[in-house]
Amino acid sequence: MWGALDKLNKEYKNLNLQDVINYDKFCIISIVWHSTKIEGCSLTETDTKVLLENDITAAGKPLKDHLMIKDHFTAFQFIKDQAKKKRKLSVKFIQEIGEFVMKNTGSFTSTILGNFDTSKGDLRLAQVYVDKKYFPDYKQVPNLLEQLCKSVNEKIDTVKNEEILKLAADIHYNFVNIHPFGDGNGRTSRLLMNYIQLYHNEPLIKIFTEDRTKYIDTLNETEEKENLEIFREFIGKQQTKFLKTEIEKHKKLNKDFTLMF
Repeated sequence: MWGALDKLNKEYKNLNLQDVINYDKFCIISIVWHSTKIEGCSLTETDTKVLLENDITAAGKPLKDHLMIKDHFTAFQFIKDQAKKKRKLSVKFIQEIGEFVMKNTGSFTSTILGNFDTSKGDLRLAQVYVDKKYFPDYKQVPNLLEQLCKSVNEKIDTVKNEEILKLAADIHYNFVNIHPFGDGNGRTSRLLMNYIQLYHNEPLIKIFTEDRTKYIDTLNETEEKENLEIFREFIGKQQTKFLKTEIEKHKKLNKDFTLMF
């Protein structure tokens, strides 16, 4: 798979899509929609585009869903800017991303262990349970994040070719399993994954909302079998799907257009 993906990647880059007006913006809007849809956002992709381009809300749909979209888009712009500066990962940086993601939909939580606010990028001070899984004890979170940042920073300037995508998959998998925030972990993990891509000026990664079940199953299988290659391969297949879709769209663009009356 990796050899075929490398060829697709080169073909995609040779299209010089950065020269297409607003291509980068449209690509990010689409990725934002897929990422928030995975989290249950009710807006359609068209709703999302209209909201982000014209600040027009979708009638009858929750305000929180609109705010989720706008926050995610702002967070994406933030990591894009930081990638240009080649900023290395740190717990502070991750918290800044988390704050952008939850800026307008986060909330204050008071526990016997202390208070934390997801809208400010605070790390959780409570146990988190999702489906059949408990995430690490909150006391372990700061140290686990430090270890994650150290590991990624040691590799980020030396990875090449398919190793870039594998590192992107690795940071996503490890971050989402640390689950450091009270909310917004999935969105933040996908942003961190694309931060690696942006850092290396590689094509962005889209996890398609129609593949949500496979996505979750693969995360679980990776943990059960303790084999990162499982999740890496899933991300590779998602990237293959994305690149093929974009290349095909570009080919259609270049076909002769015939007026119809």
